[in-house]
This record gives sequence, C-alpha cells and structure tokens, in this order.
Amino acid sequence: MDQDSPQDISERLARLEAQVAWLLQRAQAEQALPASTPPPRPAPKPVAPRKELSPVVWIAGIGAAIFLAGAAFFLRWAIQQGWLGAELRFALGLLAGGGIAGFATRLLLGDSRRLGVALLLAGLGTLQFTFRAGAVDYHFFAAPLGLAAVAILTLVAGALAAQVGSGGALTVALVSGLAAPLVFSGGGHHEIALAVYLAVLLGTCLALPYLARTGGTWHGARWTALLGVWLLLLSACAEAPSADAATVGILLLLHLILAGLWAWLPGSDETPGTPTPLWLVASILATGYGWLVWKRLGLPTEAFALPVLAAAGWNLALILPLRRRLGSRRADWGLLALVVGHLALAAPVAFAWRWVGPLWGVFAVGLAWASLRAEASTFVEEAPALRWLAAGLALITTLRWALHGFGDLFYGTPEPAFLNPAFAEGALAAMAWFLLTRRGGPLGTASFLALEVTANLTAACEGARLVRGLQAVQATPSGLSRAASITMTLVWALSGAWQWMRGLGQREDARRALLLAGYGWMGLASVKLLLSDLDRADAPLRALAFLGVGGIGMAAAILANRRRKAAP
Repeated sequence: MDQDSPQDISERLARLEAQVAWLLQRAQAEQALPASTPPPRPAPKPVAPRKELSPVVWIAGIGAAIFLAGAAFFLRWAIQQGWLGAELRFALGLLAGGGIAGFATRLLLGDSRRLGVALLLAGLGTLQFTFRAGAVDYHFFAAPLGLAAVAILTLVAGALAAQVGSGGALTVALVSGLAAPLVFSGGGHHEIALAVYLAVLLGTCLALPYLARTGGTWHGARWTALLGVWLLLLSACAEAPSADAATVGILLLLHLILAGLWAWLPGSDETPGTPTPLWLVASILATGYGWLVWKRLGLPTEAFALPVLAAAGWNLALILPLRRRLGSRRADWGLLALVVGHLALAAPVAFAWRWVGPLWGVFAVGLAWASLRAEASTFVEEAPALRWLAAGLALITTLRWALHGFGDLFYGTPEPAFLNPAFAEGALAAMAWFLLTRRGGPLGTASFLALEVTANLTAACEGARLVRGLQAVQATPSGLSRAASITMTLVWALSGAWQWMRGLGQREDARRALLLAGYGWMGLASVKLLLSDLDRADAPLRALAFLGVGGIGMAAAILANRRRKAAP
C-alpha cells in the first residue's frame, strides 16, 4: 500500500483545520444568540362583568311595593274606624313619603345608587298619592295645585339624577311625572293643557344630558320619556274638540321637534345610543296622530297627503346633518326607510284610504331591510331595535290582513286577483317576515312561522280569486265556489312539495324547518281534499283535485330522486 506524500498530508491537515475553525465559529455564533423563547400569548380581553341586580335591590323594590299596598290598606281601615282625620292622614302621607325620598337621596349621593332608585320610587309614589288625596278627596287645595306640586317633585328628582349621573333615578322621575296627569285627571277636555305639560316635561328632561354631560346611553330613561309622552299625547290628539284641534296640531309639531332633539342630542358631548329607532317611533306616531288631528279639523282626507310628503322631505333632509352628528352613516338606512314609507303612504291617502294596510307593510319591509343593512355595517347596535320595530309593524299588517283580507273572498263579490289591498298586505307582510328570518334566533323562528302562514294563505286566496274571476260567478251561500276551493288545495300541495324539495338540499336547521313545512302543507292539502273537496265537488272536479295533488307529490318525489343521484 502506497504511503501518502508529505504534500497530501499537509493538504488534509489544512482542510481539517478549516473545518474545525468553521465549526468553532458556528458554535460561538449560536452561543451569542439569545435563547429562543416562544412568542408570548396575547392576554385575553377583559370581559366586562355583567351588571346584575343585587338581591338587596330586588328585596327593596318588592318591599317598597308591598309597603305602599300595606299603607293603603291600613289607611283605609283606619279611616273606616274613624281613628285618623283628613288632616292627620295628609300629614302622615307627607311625612312617610318625604322620609323615604330623603333616605333614598342619601343613598343616591352615597354608594348605593340602585337601592336608592328603588326607594326613590316608593317615596315619590307616596307623595304623589298624598297630594292627590289632598286635592281630590279632602279638597284642601285645587287639583292643578296638586299637579304643580308633583311636577316640582319631578324636577327635583330629575336634578338629583343629573347630579349623581343616574339613569335609573331619571327613569323614576319620569314615571312620576307621566303618572301625574292620570292621577289628577278629573275628566273634561284639557287636551291643550296636557300637551303643554308633556312638552314642558320632555323639554326639562332634555336639559339633563347637557347638564350632567352624560345620558346618551340611558336607554331606559330615553325610551320611557319618548314612549310615555307620546302614549299620553294620543288622548289629546284623539279627543280634542274641533275648536282646539289647530292648537293641538301646533303642539304636536313641537313634540316632534322635541322628540328629535331627545333622540339625537345635537351639540352634546356624548354620542346618543339608539337614536334612529327613537326617531322612527316618534316620526311614525306623529304621522298617525297628525291624521287624528286632521280629521278633527274637518279637512279633506286627500289633502293629508301634503303633510305626509312634507314628512318624507324632512327625513330626507336630515340624512346629511345626522351623518355629521354621528360621524357615520349609521342613521342613513332608517331615515331612508322612513322616506320610502311616507312616500308610499302619500299615494293611498290621496286616492284610497283602504290601502293604508299595505302601507304598514311597506314600513315593515323598509325597517327589516334597514336592520339587515345596519347589521352588515360597522355600527350594529341599532339593528336589534330596527328588527323589533319591523316585527311590530309586520305583526300589525298581518293582523289587519287576517281580519279584513278574506271578507270579499268568502262573502260577496271578490276583488280582482293581485289588484286588491288584501294581496298587497299579505305579500308585504310575507316579505317583511322573510327578511326577518335572515337573522335567526327566536325572532327568526317566529318570523318563519308567520311567513309560512301569510305567504301560503295569500297565495291560495289569490288563486281562488283568480279562478272565481275566470268563472265570473257570485259567491255561493257556503262561501267559495268548488273550483276555487280546490285551487286553494292545489296551491298548498304545490307549496308543500316545493318546500320539501328545497329542504332536501339544505343543512341542519334550515333543512329541518323546510321539511317540516313541506310535510305540513302537503298534509293539510290531503286532509282538505278528503274532508272538504271530495264531499262538495262533482266527478270532474274530484278527478282534477286527486290528479293534481297526486301528480304534485309524484313529481316532487321524482325530482328529489334525480337530485339525490346527481349529487356528488
């Protein structure tokens, strides 16, 4: 074996030294690097604790209610026994109410605000009924003086709420102020005085968010003020004499302006919460109350379209200012829904008041659409209120459709198919319910059930109207003609088959709901066919009914089987 030359050995040694030097440099570089540590896990976002009412507050509220009832029963018994005279009863009422209210004030100024709110309600209630007894029962002073005393108490409670920054205390003060006209009501026509009182009450409450520099998120107080004032304002607009109707109309416009200021709080430091739903309620109620005042004035019905168009223009003009006020487009969808609703209302008012039902449906569809747009935008806090407003209007439209939509079909000459208010009401209500099903949840489930009823009954009734129109016959004594009744059966069978087939391609909840709906309507069509149509129809119609229902079922099964085979 040949020995390596000295030159080869030198080359190998040089390579080994170079490798060792490289390894040493690498080891030194690794030691110089800091030890790798796993990236820190992001800290979980703090979860705001739920504001739950303390058992102490519950017990205080319940105890306050029981105390008021017990005091009333004791005073009644003491009066029957002749132990307490009128003066002593009045003094005891002032002493008890003032003492409870004073103790509640001390708690509000301390660190027990919720307990103070519960006791404040008991104190103000005791004082209010004491003043009512002094004015109405004992005749110590006139009723307006008692109402003024309660109004002063309301103002003091409101100032206390502003000082401590408590929305609950303001709600209690509002409840006291709103109950006062009912407690001191002595009958007669005092619509102007009531409207003025409510305007002063709402205007005074409007100053609190500016004085306290908070209150935009006092949802309970804001909704209590708006709904309470407008519910009481209904009697003033509905019962005002013709001589006072013009003044009430001016006060109604003032209330609409105050409602807008209460909803949007222009110029305040805090961005208001849920301003669009508050304004929607006020604007819709103002339109309805305006119609009541319009009738009291004896003006032509068709001319009411002019203030409706003015309301639409007003809401359209508010979009840009309110966009600057809120710093976003969060109010655009609700205002556009109001504009569309008022524009749609102007036409039936000008031509036929019987189309007012479909207008409620237009409002419902617009609000449901606005809730979906709000849900998809950055600001989603207004979407729930918009959905519930849409659901309320859809329910009103559905009830009107259910009460007035079938009379012409079953009794008398039916109107033309698809060109009658009943179809418009049913179709718009069904569209609103469909939009409300998109969100899911309990409201989505209820909306799906309402959609099934309105859509299928509307389609069946219009099919029956179409057949009767082609027959050109009057209503039979039993209601529908035989062919029209069978048409309703076929419509339900076709709807059930379509929903059953559609449900086969869905997943989970949607699949179950559509399958159950399909089975239900096909079952209803079969039961109606056997129990009603079979007994009333002659041989040709029986054959047509059985062939139609059976053919629909077989076609649905065949198409579903093909779809199953074609599925991957």
